[in-house]
Amino acid sequence: MNALRKLYADIRYEDGRWPLSRWDLNLRYIAKSLLHVPEPRRTEDVEHFARVARHLASGSWKPDAPAALNLCAVGDVMWIRSGFREALSPGVRALMADAHVAFANLETPVDPARPVPRLVYETLHYNAPPGYLDAWEGTARHRVFSLCNNHALDQGAQGLERTRQSVLARPEHRCVGGPRAEDAVAGLEVAGVRLGIAAVTYDINHLAGAPPEGVPVTRLGNPWHAPDWERLGALIDAARAVGPDLVVLMPHWGFEYEYWPESLQREHAYRLIERGADILLGSSPHVLQPVELVSIDGGDPTCPAQVRRGGPPRVGLIAYSLGNFLSIMPTRACQTGAVLKLALARDAGGPLRPVDVRAVPTACGRGLGGEGLLDAGVVAVDELGLERAAPHLAHARRTLGGLISTRRD
Repeated sequence: MNALRKLYADIRYEDGRWPLSRWDLNLRYIAKSLLHVPEPRRTEDVEHFARVARHLASGSWKPDAPAALNLCAVGDVMWIRSGFREALSPGVRALMADAHVAFANLETPVDPARPVPRLVYETLHYNAPPGYLDAWEGTARHRVFSLCNNHALDQGAQGLERTRQSVLARPEHRCVGGPRAEDAVAGLEVAGVRLGIAAVTYDINHLAGAPPEGVPVTRLGNPWHAPDWERLGALIDAARAVGPDLVVLMPHWGFEYEYWPESLQREHAYRLIERGADILLGSSPHVLQPVELVSIDGGDPTCPAQVRRGGPPRVGLIAYSLGNFLSIMPTRACQTGAVLKLALARDAGGPLRPVDVRAVPTACGRGLGGEGLLDAGVVAVDELGLERAAPHLAHARRTLGGLISTRRD
């Protein structure tokens, strides 16, 4: 297996796109999509995440304070063949019901003016009906959907605008991403907390010319293309202006089917925190990756990651990838996601900081939604029964370790 892995582990379509005629590269990437890269690439990555796991397990970062804000987040919400309105199980909705705000990466257009593909396994141009958004009823009080991902233009620029309109047709929804520059930022006030939310993406499929101004493209984690830090700083400043209490950035980044982010991506993540983001909710790899806390200006001296921003001490959070929330991808790792549940409290100095961080595993795929065998959906693993849930739990523990919980409260 190690010899085979060497043939595909370093191939990354995100960095070196090739024509369909290159079957040698296509076969290597297909192998990666089925076999994945489950181990860290370097010893320093192993050691870093071992320190992170010990720190999270210690509980030393938890202040003795009541929660002021409850958030939850999931990963990629992708095109599925059918079962849109019933895509979220009762157990999944219950998981998110107590959250003030839920965050998700909407990785499919929802364009009512275009047909929904149904008779194919995958499609190069995703689209879902507005009923897909109905499935979120009964979840969090407010829901934030990011359109900043590689499928933003699957139905063209007009499809991007109509998707934004479909999301915002519901008063409990917010949206980041769209044709205009101001679409990349959203504000929300809940439970006395003012949130600023922004998003970026690594790339966009079907892009001809410049990307939409409201879908910022930047190559975070790429050693050959430096991120546009000036634009990222301006984006974070704009989010802080509308939400001075808490800035949430939703990066669509990283590399598909790799379970551990490398040191450069971590360095870029820390720089985003240093620049002013408080929480990073990542998506795109289609598999779960670790969660870590970041000490800002001495907010937690025991934390493995320390940054200086200038201001009162606080603690940030990075979820590198929350995997697939809804998908019909075939491998177990791509069918295992998590609902990240995050409770925050105000400390004596005023900033919000985590008092509880948990990840509740989910399973997605065909036969889990609606009434038909081909209807896709997502369920909490405790809805599957012990035998069917065990492989998903085992996979989630691989990267999320002690954060794994099956509690719904």
